[in-house]
Amino acid sequence: MFISFARLQIYFVIALLLIVVVYPLYLFGSVMGLDGFDLRRVGGDFYQFLLASRMAVAGQAAQLYDFGWFYDEVQRNVAGGSGFYAWVHPPSLLVFLVPLSGLTYLQAYSLWMGMGALLSFSVAFSRKAPIRAFTFFIFAPATLVNLFYGQFGMLAGGFLYGGLRLLDRHPAWAGVLLGCVSIKPELFMLIPIILIAHRSIIALCACVATVAFLVDASAVFFGSGLWWIYLDTVPSLLATVMDQGEGSFLYLIPSAFGAMRALGFSATAGYLVQLPFTVLAFVVVFWLFMCEREPIARNLAVTLCVLLATPFLFLWDYAVLSPALYLYATRTGLFDDDADSPFVAPLLLFAVYLLPIVNIALAAHGFPVGPIFTALALAAVLTRMVGIDQMQVSVGDEPEEGDNSLSDEREKDEGLGTT
Repeated sequence: MFISFARLQIYFVIALLLIVVVYPLYLFGSVMGLDGFDLRRVGGDFYQFLLASRMAVAGQAAQLYDFGWFYDEVQRNVAGGSGFYAWVHPPSLLVFLVPLSGLTYLQAYSLWMGMGALLSFSVAFSRKAPIRAFTFFIFAPATLVNLFYGQFGMLAGGFLYGGLRLLDRHPAWAGVLLGCVSIKPELFMLIPIILIAHRSIIALCACVATVAFLVDASAVFFGSGLWWIYLDTVPSLLATVMDQGEGSFLYLIPSAFGAMRALGFSATAGYLVQLPFTVLAFVVVFWLFMCEREPIARNLAVTLCVLLATPFLFLWDYAVLSPALYLYATRTGLFDDDADSPFVAPLLLFAVYLLPIVNIALAAHGFPVGPIFTALALAAVLTRMVGIDQMQVSVGDEPEEGDNSLSDEREKDEGLGTT
């Protein structure tokens, strides 16, 4: 039996309708009632970023880490006043938020989300992609989750995949983009390992310089003691939240740790189960850079490893997967009706593609599938890479006309110059 992304499009359309039509109607009827629509219901988490930008410009950035004050302030200004709100982001994120401070909510929300979407799409752009493939990228479930919650997974995804895609051809720019991923520390933990395994001194130095610049800039503009406040308060708060969190909050965490907590196990058990996934991610990343690999497949595998490695993972973070999966599906023909491929691999990739919308429902019913889907998708990509490596080895001693086609295609696809 054979299958492709194109043949699975009907399931994507159904999922899309559930998100953009059914769920808003449900919220309107059961939560908001008939008292009118409040714009702050759209991207409710985004108010935190807008508040942070205004506090930073006013010279009161340190107050963001006063969790009691911050929680009360957000509760007063977010429609419904529900949910857990705490500022746990590093001060370096404020450097990117400052331009929002003088805008209205709608203007700031549109600029913030548009900036992330544009960057994410730009680093994955390919002139070879069919038009209908764009729907899988623009309306990806991870994109919609980011828009709904007002998070910045798309911005982090653009930095991450842009850095990976430039790593071979423009290591300095790659290091700059990967350094910017540090605004999301949970996604940054594998970046040093990636750069060390790649053995690119230029990229590593550029990454270190970028991180240092963001740290220094945030210290100079928002207070020299801000980083000490962050390091003194945030780690203990995160540990408490992960240990005591319950209910729907846990369904937003698709890591192995989150799966264990959603099943009712303790935080200690969650960390113990998370450890093998983290070790696996480290080992696979080193293996990926041991010899030359197909860049598109390698970068998808690296992105999946980044998601597997951290226990502090949320559904909107899966936006970092969209550019990598988009280019991989385009390159391997998964968007083509006439391109047959084995059933299992496309199905696993499609499952991890839909994960941001299915994990909440399945986790709520005792099936937190996030780490399983992600690990199986990684296995599918690695299996294909091993098969290609073996095929290249088998024909390596018998060069024929056209043998350089793969390297030519690789040279065209691995850079960002196609735009």
